[in-house]
Amino acid sequence: MGQIFLNSAVAILIGLAFLTTAISALRGEDRSPQRVPVKIPPRRHQKAGDRS
Repeated sequence: MGQIFLNSAVAILIGLAFLTTAISALRGEDRSPQRVPVKIPPRRHQKAGDRS
């Protein structure tokens, strides 16, 4: 009997954690996405016959 209550309490806590995470993610959508600088290496031109 006690284990049923413990399992129920754990399930409720997990559900509340999921809900609070989802709500905070939905409320934070007004933030503008941040630009991350990325260095892209220059492309090397390969000849059509040089496929490896």
